[in-house]
Amino acid sequence: MKLIITALIGMTCTSVFADLGISTNESQRLPHDVIPVVTVPNLDYASLFAEDRSRENVGQAPQFAVPNQTSITPATHGLWERVDMDTLRWSLRVSCDNAISMNLGFAHYNMPASGTMTISDTRGQFKIRPFTADDNKPHGQLWTPVVPGTEAIIEIVVDSNEKALVVKGIKLSSINAGYRWVRDATGRGSSEACNIDVMCPEGNAWWDEIPSVGVYTLNGYLTCTGVMMNNTAQDQTPYFLTANHCGVTNGSDSSIVVYWNYQNSYCRTPGSSDSGGNGNGSFSQFTSGSTKRASRSYTDFTLTELSSNPNPAWGVTYSGWSRAGSASLGAGIHHPEAAEKRISFPDTVNASGEYWDVNWGEGRTAPGSSGSPLYDGNHRVVGQLCCGSSYCPNDLNDYYGRSIGLSWDGNNTNSLSSWLDPVGSNPTGIDTLVPGGGGDPSGACCVGTSCTYVTAADCSSSGGKYQGDYVSCTTYPCGGAPD
Repeated sequence: MKLIITALIGMTCTSVFADLGISTNESQRLPHDVIPVVTVPNLDYASLFAEDRSRENVGQAPQFAVPNQTSITPATHGLWERVDMDTLRWSLRVSCDNAISMNLGFAHYNMPASGTMTISDTRGQFKIRPFTADDNKPHGQLWTPVVPGTEAIIEIVVDSNEKALVVKGIKLSSINAGYRWVRDATGRGSSEACNIDVMCPEGNAWWDEIPSVGVYTLNGYLTCTGVMMNNTAQDQTPYFLTANHCGVTNGSDSSIVVYWNYQNSYCRTPGSSDSGGNGNGSFSQFTSGSTKRASRSYTDFTLTELSSNPNPAWGVTYSGWSRAGSASLGAGIHHPEAAEKRISFPDTVNASGEYWDVNWGEGRTAPGSSGSPLYDGNHRVVGQLCCGSSYCPNDLNDYYGRSIGLSWDGNNTNSLSSWLDPVGSNPTGIDTLVPGGGGDPSGACCVGTSCTYVTAADCSSSGGKYQGDYVSCTTYPCGGAPD
């Protein structure tokens, strides 16, 4: 799509600020309307909602935003200013006049050790935690969480002598304007009144498993649900199971952004207007990036390994699983319409070819629930949501791929055993691992003077020199620190 670029202060002015060394400290920040803005086209809500219905009818992953491809660097757009004699700030606004959220994809993200990038709304009410050199990953990309509102501000602060590294290492490639999910937009985006919040008493017995389930975005405009999976080494490797039809591929895997503990803070009474409206879940806990490990259209599964473990403080757990050919009644934990997390309870679960045929007693699913786990009565995952017609208030069935049992054996790229059973014990099932988070710790990895933040194993496989657990790239462990 064509981008509309408004440079309210030109590059000539930018160089004057930088070259003359004019001081601009935090209390003297430029007004927002002085920062150059890149505007993407307005959204056609009627057409988008019609496309949503078509996608729903053919079983595609729901869309929540419209992507706009671009190529923006700190050399071509935005405004450089001095914070002090040793520090520079680069700023750019991105906008869509009638969007309800914005999110960004960086095709190149290689932040120098002194650099930090923040993304916020224009009112200062929402700010994503700072991205630093520790967010440098081997795949070289960075995709951000959503920022509510019509506009987002990108700011990079860096030491003056590392400005050239920011110019070379940062490229914004996708500006994604949201039209649903963050809040209910003209009747779309809520998860329906009959569903049950995980904070309700019905979820009390499932709190070992509830934190393992997350909603995610893909390529900045698609969304599904997935679940962290335990493995026989019990080492908290961040394997994330979802549905194959959600579209995680070797080309899109690095664009995943998984949101943890996105749920309403209290139990909304099922069936009430409160339960059918917008929740108050937070987007603050997220993990960005992954590497696809295995997938198969048969049983409709994809297993991807997240680029980093969730923060241990978030309490993310790793669900157990069962390969059994029958399943006792358990629960489905999911994000219907990609909204706050819900729990549903089946009254029948029957094996039917490559799927589990499920009819619900309490709660239902919806688009956005795709990829979410079905648990048996032993609290073990037996499959992930593929398809079906369940929706409030109907009593129609859903179908979950029997991936744990039927896609267990095969080669590394189309089966689960290589990843979920690294010790080769070949069990029929394992239990949920609690507490979650932490996992195989990450640290700085040096390839020459280049620093990425990965696990020791990933560093070794890339030919790098691991600097130690939790050693930060921001401390110049690979050398190259400016004089």
